[in-house]
Amino acid sequence: MKSLRSFILTLKAALLLAIMASAQTPGKIENFTLINAINHNSISLSDYKNEKAIVLIFTSNYCPFAKLYEERIQNLISQYQGKGAQFLLINSNTSLDHLDDSIEEMAKWAKEKNAVVPYLADKEQKVALQFKATKNPEVFVLQNTGEGNFILKYRGAIDDNPQVAQEATAFYLRDAITAAVNRKNLSYAEKRPVGCTIQKQ
Repeated sequence: MKSLRSFILTLKAALLLAIMASAQTPGKIENFTLINAINHNSISLSDYKNEKAIVLIFTSNYCPFAKLYEERIQNLISQYQGKGAQFLLINSNTSLDHLDDSIEEMAKWAKEKNAVVPYLADKEQKVALQFKATKNPEVFVLQNTGEGNFILKYRGAIDDNPQVAQEATAFYLRDAITAAVNRKNLSYAEKRPVGCTIQKQ
């Protein structure tokens, strides 16, 4: 009887540790491939296996909130250039919903803005569904745990003031990128994004 009780206690302890580990260590992010609207080349997550962090930004050409964040996103891209963080812009709106978000208009926008990072067309919305993205803009920071295995470090808002950049006081995306690049802990894993709803098919 004593040995049975000891076995049950050991089993409970093992289950508790497993639950704690699963809560602290998100699952591996599956690879995906999309077309870069800028040059029509295929881009895969696995292409960046040597980067310390990947920053996915779901965005849109037409969305007013996305437009408000354009300069802030560009500043972050410049800030982390050459520091192990690769940015990928993703447009998951279908051209039938908004003609401004067609692949042709995506390419035109990238040229006008002198985009230096890929602008990926997710017109089948597979990646939006994979990450359960719902807003434009909405960000996902992936941390490389080694050999190109990425885990989700942060998802959600870029900062705490969509309307006025100068009045933002909490810089969620910036801090999440810094934590991912340096493999540091982050006190939060998600902040609610504010933006336009991604138009689902």
